[in-house]
Amino acid sequence: MRFHSRGERSLADRWNFEAEYIQSCNCAYGCPCNFNALPTLGNCEAFVAWHIKTGMFGKTRLDGVTFAWGLAWPQAIHMGNGAGRVYIDSKASPEQGKAIEAITSGKHGGGVFTVFPSTFSRAYPMKAATIDFRFKGHDSSFAVDGIGEVQSEHIRNPVTGAMFEGQIVLPGGLNMKKANVTNIRRWWLRDDAAGWNMAYENVSGFFAAQKYNEKGPVKRAG
Repeated sequence: MRFHSRGERSLADRWNFEAEYIQSCNCAYGCPCNFNALPTLGNCEAFVAWHIKTGMFGKTRLDGVTFAWGLAWPQAIHMGNGAGRVYIDSKASPEQGKAIEAITSGKHGGGVFTVFPSTFSRAYPMKAATIDFRFKGHDSSFAVDGIGEVQSEHIRNPVTGAMFEGQIVLPGGLNMKKANVTNIRRWWLRDDAAGWNMAYENVSGFFAAQKYNEKGPVKRAG
């Protein structure tokens, strides 16, 4: 699958951040999209979130900012006609909100932050909400107040019930170079303005410590 961004990207503002990341989607474990395959159910719906440990956008410091992204495509991502909406934690300052809005607009580089918007036909206005983000390895979770939540856990062996641990390594990944694979016990996202009413159980998930800049995800040591 090949993605193409719309027009030239403005990199006037250099940016970078290091963050904890939690991902859910509606695919089978590992998500076929990571391997250039079509989504499990034919469409793609996802709810993902970042908690920035340290970062800058231009002169704006992003330390402590938490934001989530609701995403939906009627077919595979590269086929387009997608929709997205960013939810930013209400503790973020107006300047930080503008920075996150800029990064997720697709105009300032950053791998997935350019690719996803290039496939959208609708990008809904960013919404502020209380976000409870808990990064606890396989038991990570996040909840956007009144909008949705994601609950992660270990994948279990279907015969013995033993906990399974695995990783994916994606040297050319647009969103992550390396991540831990999880079972998303439950996730849901309801947003009337976007016409979304998503709910899934026992589907693909990931957690990772991530670094990004305007060139995309940065390979981490180890």
